[in-house]
Amino acid sequence: MNEYAFVLGSNWLLSIAELLVYVQDRGFKATLVDHSRHIAILDIKDKLDNEQVVEMQAALGGCYKVSRVLHRYDSDTVRNAFPTAGQPQREDREALIKFPWLSKVWQNPKGKKIRFGLSTYPEFDGKSPIQYRRFARTMDEKIKSTLIQKGARKADYFAYDKPDKRVAERMNLALWPKSIAQNNLLIPPNSEILAAFTHKHLYFARTLVVYDSALQQYRDESRPYISSKISTSPKICRTLLTLAGARPGDTILDPFCGTGTILMEAAMLGMKVIGIDIDGNQVQGTRSNLIWFGKDLGQQVDFEIIRGDARDLSNLVNRQVDAVAFEPSLGPIYSGKPEWEDAENNIRDLTELYREVLKHIGQILRPDGRVAMTIPVIVTKDGPISVDIREMIKGTGLGFFKLLPAGIIKSRSEGDKRFRINPGRDILPERKRGQVVQRALIALEK
Repeated sequence: MNEYAFVLGSNWLLSIAELLVYVQDRGFKATLVDHSRHIAILDIKDKLDNEQVVEMQAALGGCYKVSRVLHRYDSDTVRNAFPTAGQPQREDREALIKFPWLSKVWQNPKGKKIRFGLSTYPEFDGKSPIQYRRFARTMDEKIKSTLIQKGARKADYFAYDKPDKRVAERMNLALWPKSIAQNNLLIPPNSEILAAFTHKHLYFARTLVVYDSALQQYRDESRPYISSKISTSPKICRTLLTLAGARPGDTILDPFCGTGTILMEAAMLGMKVIGIDIDGNQVQGTRSNLIWFGKDLGQQVDFEIIRGDARDLSNLVNRQVDAVAFEPSLGPIYSGKPEWEDAENNIRDLTELYREVLKHIGQILRPDGRVAMTIPVIVTKDGPISVDIREMIKGTGLGFFKLLPAGIIKSRSEGDKRFRINPGRDILPERKRGQVVQRALIALEK
């Protein structure tokens, strides 16, 4: 077994789609063998070294942690050991606390001071036949006592069971990346252990690397030019770069660069960047951000920022690019849900804009290159309306790059709709609660 567990972002399906694009582009022989709304389990035939794992985590916008699977149990064992209703089964609980995987994490704990954390990821949020909180506390205490019995000088654990910072009513039993970093839990002999639930299994896994949220926050807040109205989330920027097939050393184009967030993320990953924006203030702001970023990084950033109209980009950029990733203008900012007719007119104008830009992109994109972009989904008083993507790509020389390829998905695609994966998607939503203008992501290929 050479399985890895990936902790997914709030948009679990988009996170899985990005992950599968990444492993496919790198030529890894990988299969999605199991998943929940929080975890994806990949069987990767190639054994990854530390550098590959770190590079993978850095590139992925939709995954917070990468872990190596140590052991798995049938979910029935946990349901019997920690039932929400009825009496717990002693033999099942004893099977769980034997910890046959413990020696893979701590081969020789004798005389060592050990700090660890157990992060529990339920199958989904809501009512469950498993008492997750009791499970987590029992595992914490039993791991601690087992380490002491094996000769550890001291063993302490960190736990988090407060409401989720993003959704107050949601239970959270997992450590945040910032807490893991602050407590040095990835520095031996310390460790973070994942207890990840799917419909069929409980996976115990050892965390190898986590998303560097402190560094991301620093870069986002310390850059000299910020515009909250137009800035795209750094994590979505990483996802767009992954879907576009961008690799270190590639030349990346953002034809609506705004404040340069996508370009900064691409530069961080070792890419050369070209940005275009029609707004002179944005162009100057992006240049300032990239100069600052290069100095902060301590290395030269290869960038070119051009003021101009993206509908004329093939005349502005006189060289071939390897990949294109962007969030275009998404139309007007609404204070409330608009009328259908008003939104429909805006969508019609945006569709024409996108088509013109994509025609130019098709002329300068390398023959096997890809494009990843967002498109708006406007929530009107009568329901959502979005761009007709087939109309949008007419005459551009670009076609759809199918997301969630069926050939590498063995995890269940039928049954409970909360976990269903329908392979071969042209488009994936990136919804935010309460937003009038929401996003969807697509990838195109030449």
